[in-house]
Amino acid sequence: MKIHSCLICIGSNTNKKENVKTAHKELQELFPDIMFGREMLTTPLYFKSNPEMFINQLGVFHTSMSVEEIKFHFRSIEVQAGRLPSDKEKEIVKLDIDILMYDKEILKSKDMLRDYIKTGVKELL
Repeated sequence: MKIHSCLICIGSNTNKKENVKTAHKELQELFPDIMFGREMLTTPLYFKSNPEMFINQLGVFHTSMSVEEIKFHFRSIEVQAGRLPSDKEKEIVKLDIDILMYDKEILKSKDMLRDYIKTGVKELL
């Protein structure tokens, strides 16, 4: 069984502290070796009507799961935090968990260029 290294990003602009806490709890159950970077407050990049700041945080862990399995679990955690399809048009992000890298493969190349991610990667890795 191959073990994979994963870099993820957690983000929230609504009920931030509680939603990030939910993410931590669920992710720690799934990936016991997960390590989180520091929480970073960031301004929304593309939102026009909701100026609410985001909490963003990186995490790293190891798993034998496939990317598809990981994404399935992430969506489940997002729904548990109350994420709804209609939130996007309102610029509400209750919880967003993205997998940025799977082993050496970059899955979100645009995200990897964001300053807070580049800073977080340097601090975490």
